[in-house]
Amino acid sequence: MNHVSPQTARPTATPDDFFASLEKRTSSHPALSHSFLRRFASERISREQLVKFAVQHYLYSRLFTRNLGAVISNVPDEKARSLLIANMYEEIGEPRTGRDRAHLLLLQAGMVSPTDVGLACSAAATAGSRGDVTKELLDRGLVSRAQVTAVVNIDAEQFSELTHPALFRRFLFALGLTPAELADVQAIRETAMFVKEYQSVCRDGDWLVSMGAMGPGTECVVPALYTPIEKGIAGSGLVSDIDYIFWTIHIHCDEGHGANIIEAIKPYAHTLENQSLIAEGAMRVLNARKVWFDGLEKLVFS
Repeated sequence: MNHVSPQTARPTATPDDFFASLEKRTSSHPALSHSFLRRFASERISREQLVKFAVQHYLYSRLFTRNLGAVISNVPDEKARSLLIANMYEEIGEPRTGRDRAHLLLLQAGMVSPTDVGLACSAAATAGSRGDVTKELLDRGLVSRAQVTAVVNIDAEQFSELTHPALFRRFLFALGLTPAELADVQAIRETAMFVKEYQSVCRDGDWLVSMGAMGPGTECVVPALYTPIEKGIAGSGLVSDIDYIFWTIHIHCDEGHGANIIEAIKPYAHTLENQSLIAEGAMRVLNARKVWFDGLEKLVFS
């Protein structure tokens, strides 16, 4: 059932108050302060440990755009759907359009640093769906228009290596993993449970449940989740900062994606029923992630 009318029940809170309260619930969820994340950030991670973590995360990460596509197909609201499509476009890009990937091309060419790109991503995200990472780099004087033009005039086939899934594979290959090894990866029980629950929420749930999962339950909290992971990867000294740019990009960009999703569903958050659906989605994926981290901690630090 699609709950598209915000006028069917008496609200217990205004939409702004509801989302403020939900943010407090999600930010204090045990998944965000899990001992796995603390240990990953503070202990020296070996290659064996990093590989164990990375391949399990790959099993979740490789399905993200498919889950996002499932949510898009179920959303009846045009504005909300278009915002999700913009998020999808940023994830997978357009193979024949280089301008939206110019910041990654500049990074790959050594013209800017990962920190430069991260800060530009963060600034662009605060501008909403109209944000332009490359424009931020230009405005900051870090690159010239001639440099941008030079890097985007490359073979279109190379653009496919700058999508978010491709950036994650770059991280895996930097660890020495091969495509054949990735094809044979087996999920631990907790990874399989998390993947199954995430798919169920995105594909089978009410659209507001799915949006709650994708926004407040995922995109909004990714910076808090990925920051300790990036710290652990950097501290390991096993891969270069360019090879783990997947994590840097998501830390700085996903909060903006989450804010867009919240704005899209805010008109529907005037009723207790719809507020409950949104909160249900956020809590379901966070609860499942906490169990996943339980399993990852045993796997990585056993």
